[in-house]
Amino acid sequence: MKAGERGVRAVSNLFDLPKEATLGLPRIIILGHEEMLIENHCGIVEYSPEKITVATKSGSTSVTGGELLLKSIDTERIHITGKIITILFGL
Repeated sequence: MKAGERGVRAVSNLFDLPKEATLGLPRIIILGHEEMLIENHCGIVEYSPEKITVATKSGSTSVTGGELLLKSIDTERIHITGKIITILFGL
């Protein structure tokens, strides 16, 4: 971790600021086994009905399952639907 990032992290902790906003970390919301929202992404790495891999500042996040679909995507968030079986972080 770089000195500048340590400083931002310390200020974020001191003032109880959200890390996804101050450090650009992904914010991931999972709704049951059927929906997932990823904010602060860096793009799609892999896409199929069985696996979707999303790049983030902290590494890749892979979702596996069935009938996976990118319901929506914009510069800040990705909305995934389908039968989510596994989620792997930081690959």
